[in-house]
Amino acid sequence: MIKTSTLSIFFLLFCGLNAFAADDSALVRLSVAPGQVLEGSPFVVRVLDPGISRRPTGSFSGRRLSFAPCGQDCYEAIGIAPIGMTPGDYSIKINAGQGVESLPLRVLKEKFGSQSLTIPPDKVNLSPEDEARADAEADEMRALWRKRTEKLWEGSFIMPLDGEFSTEFGVRRTINKTRLSIHSGVDIRGGYGTPIKAANTGVVVMAKDTFYGGNTIILDHGQGVYTVYMHMQEFRASLNQVVTKGETIGLVGSTGRSTGPHLHYTVKVDRNSASPTAMAALPLDEPLDVASHITDDQVHHE
Repeated sequence: MIKTSTLSIFFLLFCGLNAFAADDSALVRLSVAPGQVLEGSPFVVRVLDPGISRRPTGSFSGRRLSFAPCGQDCYEAIGIAPIGMTPGDYSIKINAGQGVESLPLRVLKEKFGSQSLTIPPDKVNLSPEDEARADAEADEMRALWRKRTEKLWEGSFIMPLDGEFSTEFGVRRTINKTRLSIHSGVDIRGGYGTPIKAANTGVVVMAKDTFYGGNTIILDHGQGVYTVYMHMQEFRASLNQVVTKGETIGLVGSTGRSTGPHLHYTVKVDRNSASPTAMAALPLDEPLDVASHITDDQVHHE
């Protein structure tokens, strides 16, 4: 009788532990915010799991999502719907250790502005030396965008300068009726010497005079997120320096290919240019247990 009772107790304890484990697994929550985005806009994905034992993995439209801790039992990643992405309903794939699950994300078409510019040919047609320099600098930047380091950013991103936009993000520019370019960031008006602030905590991975951008600083915020600051009058941060959100990293100027004092500010997410205003609006300061746009019956378990 004693042996039977002992076995019964162990059996009940075993069943009880599994019941609690089942309850814990039911607490796993996946969220994406916002639930729909315009092309060229970022989004944040969170995994809240009391029993998670390893870092989640994920992807969106064939692009890898890099997750990083965001508190106890929490991981988050920033993704992007690139400019030119076909509008429609997509799935974010997430593997938190218990199989692949899908979150829906709707991508909407953005109505970008357009400009037609006439510029003297000598400002457009580069000498062989200048073209070689510009190409080498472009290659250097593209190499940076491919690197994914550990998360440094904390909370929401801020705009680095208060001022009106002289050119919006994504504007299609036709130069001399032939050349077409897409504006990768925003141009923010500012007076000479106005302080430029770091949009978030990051490390300086470039601080140099570039052909197009003049005095240029690039910050690596981790997880494939970068911010770029161009046309500075002077630097207030140096290569490999870690800067905090809101810290002055330079002063407004008109260096490089610029016709007046302003800041050209670009955000890169997973090698793609992201809307700086959409990045600043991303709800990265929301409580970790914020209700998701996605309810349990919308999560697809594969």
